[in-house]
Amino acid sequence: MNKIFYIAFSGLIMLASGIFLFLSSKIGVEIIKILVPLLLLLSGISALVFSKYEKIPRIAQQYHIIQGVGLVAYAIILFFLANSLPSFLMITTYFVIMYGLFEIIFIFGVLNAKHTINKGILMSRAIAGGLNLVGGFFLLLASLNDEIQGLSIAALLISIGGLSIAIFAHKLSVKDIL
Repeated sequence: MNKIFYIAFSGLIMLASGIFLFLSSKIGVEIIKILVPLLLLLSGISALVFSKYEKIPRIAQQYHIIQGVGLVAYAIILFFLANSLPSFLMITTYFVIMYGLFEIIFIFGVLNAKHTINKGILMSRAIAGGLNLVGGFFLLLASLNDEIQGLSIAALLISIGGLSIAIFAHKLSVKDIL
């Protein structure tokens, strides 16, 4: 199986968890409390599998290891510690801000590396990182005033993160074809 599948799967599963969060009022909180951590766990494992792909630069391998471990940790923390909507939102706020920071740190690491840089991939990662970093602060403020609005913002930001990974995977597959 093509290793790029794993990173695409990771992004699409993360996107799906964001979509399920949007639909949480229709699906039910009890199902969401199990489904979202499970999906994020699968996303993290897929990112870890992709990190072993020998065709990507070392800095990217290191980033995807951190990404995978972060998603697995986030899923486990959500499953065991998020016992209310406010606790879910605070854990998610921390994750979203850290995700944004890691994306931006990755960009600087790539810029300092000694290999060719795909500007399209870099730009999509920069946009996702910036949106998640700034969005994390909006998530925090919204969560303190209106938890339902905070949940919608969390769903949007997790979806953006997943979409960013899926776009990255698409750009990699196109690059491999060319």
